[in-house]
Amino acid sequence: MVKMILADDEPVITRGIRKLVDWQGLGIEIVGEYTDGKSALEGILVKKPDIALLDIYMPQMTGVELLKECQAMEVKTQVIFISGFQDFEYAKAALQYGAVDYLLKPVIREELLGAVEKCVSSIRREEPWAEEAVTEEEKEADYGRLVQVEDMIYLPVFADVLYRKEENAQMRKLVRFSLISFLEEYLEAENLGITFVKNNHIVLVLKGIERVQAKETVSGIWKEACRATGHTAVFIIGKEAYGMGEIPAAFGECLKLQSYLFFADKMQIPILSVQEPVYSQKGDPDALGEAREKVLNAIIGQDKTGFENSFARFSRLLLLTADGKKEDACFYYCSAIRLAEEKMAVMGLPGRNPEMKELLEKGRGCESFGEMELLYKAAFAAYMECVRTAVVSSEKQDIRKAKDYIEKHYRENLTLGVLAEKIHMNPYYFSSFFKKNAGENFKDYLNRVRLQHAVALLVSTDKKAYEIADEVGFSDVRSFTEVFARLYGETPGGYRKRIRSADMGQDI
Repeated sequence: MVKMILADDEPVITRGIRKLVDWQGLGIEIVGEYTDGKSALEGILVKKPDIALLDIYMPQMTGVELLKECQAMEVKTQVIFISGFQDFEYAKAALQYGAVDYLLKPVIREELLGAVEKCVSSIRREEPWAEEAVTEEEKEADYGRLVQVEDMIYLPVFADVLYRKEENAQMRKLVRFSLISFLEEYLEAENLGITFVKNNHIVLVLKGIERVQAKETVSGIWKEACRATGHTAVFIIGKEAYGMGEIPAAFGECLKLQSYLFFADKMQIPILSVQEPVYSQKGDPDALGEAREKVLNAIIGQDKTGFENSFARFSRLLLLTADGKKEDACFYYCSAIRLAEEKMAVMGLPGRNPEMKELLEKGRGCESFGEMELLYKAAFAAYMECVRTAVVSSEKQDIRKAKDYIEKHYRENLTLGVLAEKIHMNPYYFSSFFKKNAGENFKDYLNRVRLQHAVALLVSTDKKAYEIADEVGFSDVRSFTEVFARLYGETPGGYRKRIRSADMGQDI
């Protein structure tokens, strides 16, 4: 764990820096906070922090004076200065005294992370597991820490961490450093073995651990690593080595399973072993094809629940069939999208005509299978929207066509079956279709249209009720009167009398 102190005569600044970053998740512990230069210097000498974040101007001793004192005593604490805008030139000049960086107030998170990353990189160069600074003799010394014992079993393990998509390069470096620091400290404390970096790979060499114990031991390390870093750690357990000379080759077997780490976010516990299958079941191309058809059918049928369920199954089967190959996973998703396009064309529905090469490249650019799954799910969901829009458009055309036919033929013996045939629909489906789109059932709508025309005749002509009933399509005057009274609250005759009386009153 990297230790850091904060010093500023404004407590609000130190509180803000604490909240600005998840220091614990980065493997950094804040071991002290100070409000003046003298107490900050004492904190550095007593607590020996790796990093000191100091205000340029503090009571009793300035940041630069403090830094000069540290240099005189050969203290290796890395210093980052914080200054106000008016102290900019002074802070910049202070770099010549050995400060790693300077930050202007208010402190910006990205700039703070960048400065801390510089310190961490400097610290790493002094660590024995930092390959760029480790000599051949030092590598031998690392292996020597495994303790030479006759018939010792060594178990190489590959380690890595799953980053979050929003994390930038600086944050990822710090998270990786946090994992390496934790593993080194944990293995040493538990006397399990050593940790070092080789060709940019994090290597664990466990000692005296047989294969039957390996999963349990590494599971314990995994839990603690996840807790310490705040990220999901991943491990690949290699074959046992019965001599130090066998370790590199055994570790090389771990690297053959690296491609599976792209799919690690879908693993409950991402611990792989070269001596065990990665998945408990094998991929089945036939089952994958069936699942793909169910996805396409759910899209065409506008079944949202069915789409969610079938796509989840399709993705699971796709993951198994891809078997650790990212490129294959892209291919299976893109092939399914191409088939969706073809199916839309066959059914006369508008497609999306996606650029398949571009879609493939987007899949290749994903950092995890979960990200890839969301990318292609969105592409399939877009087809769902295409079909919905087409269906809605078609329904609007059909309901307009039905209403237009009613308006032209309301005088006739118009039935649901006759109208359904004209619209080319099944009568049972047409009944629910009409109510859904017109807001009322077919019979009520037809009667309302007929009564609208009946009202016009009542007001503008002297035709008898039975004559009007026959003219607007009612089978007899009785049914006409009942429907009229139900809608207008009075008989046709009463309605005519009331309307004409009102008109005469206006003329007077």
